[in-house]
Amino acid sequence: MISLKKISCVLLSLIVVLMTSCKSSSMSYKSNNLMDNLYLANTDTYATGTAKNIVIPDITTNEGLESIGAESYFIASTNRFDSDYTKYMLPYKRVAIASLTKLMTALVVLKNCKNLDEKYYVTTETVDLDKDVSKANLKVGDEISVRDLLYGLLVPSGNDAAMCLAENLVGSYDNFIIMMNNEAEMLGATNTHFANPHGLDSDYHFSTAYDLFLIMRELIKYPEFLEISTTREFKANIKGSDDVVRTETWQNTNFFVTGELLINDNVKLLAGKTGSTENAGYCLALYTQNKNSGDEYISIVLNAKSKRNVYYNSNSLFGSMPD
Repeated sequence: MISLKKISCVLLSLIVVLMTSCKSSSMSYKSNNLMDNLYLANTDTYATGTAKNIVIPDITTNEGLESIGAESYFIASTNRFDSDYTKYMLPYKRVAIASLTKLMTALVVLKNCKNLDEKYYVTTETVDLDKDVSKANLKVGDEISVRDLLYGLLVPSGNDAAMCLAENLVGSYDNFIIMMNNEAEMLGATNTHFANPHGLDSDYHFSTAYDLFLIMRELIKYPEFLEISTTREFKANIKGSDDVVRTETWQNTNFFVTGELLINDNVKLLAGKTGSTENAGYCLALYTQNKNSGDEYISIVLNAKSKRNVYYNSNSLFGSMPD
């Protein structure tokens, strides 16, 4: 049975889309069209927010690599004025982004929560998720800190952790979604719309490789994100509704963090986030440093065809970076 909150969220998302995207209302994340009214080739004419400070790809071309087997990708330096190396394919194409959504969820929390040790409570709606989605194994009545919820959000990619943060931060799930979309607009991520805090597929939930670059570039300003997203294993102590404290052990979903796959020798991993759904395929956002030059990069790979392929794609992008 669909809860009233979920129904209201869908209606709210539809209203926001109609209000903020009327100039492109015919597009959804399934569209292959480009937003030619947003960016001009290598100019600031339509850039807003953070977008004014970083490289803007030429919308009429693709500076790609033949070895990349993904629907869309983008890599560039975090410093616009040091972006000699930029590669991209369909950087403005709206697509499903799966759990890369949690980058924005984390950003809204880190930007607005004054005390990461504050305790939140898990509700029935927090855990009302399909059994086959990624979870942090939260239970109704649990008491858990915001800090530990961020670990649950970014390490095992828990959808229940995302729900708990969204329900508690400002006392309203719907308001949290509004905050996500407002933050995207302020960053200049104008091809993005969020309908939930976790990234499960929805017609009104989409972003682009370029917009995720903007979001990631803002998020890496928070040291908590850098630490949490590169944690291989985390043990959370959670107080249950029976006042008994249990330990949940979470493993990172990022193969570069766990060591299941190796990142290129010339690259240091500074942060990252994985994501996958049926529509989104396999997605990976990484913040890295070139060990030779010291330059820092953000790479976004969207809709790779297999779990391992998304890492191979990222390594291909790193392999072409100048020393």
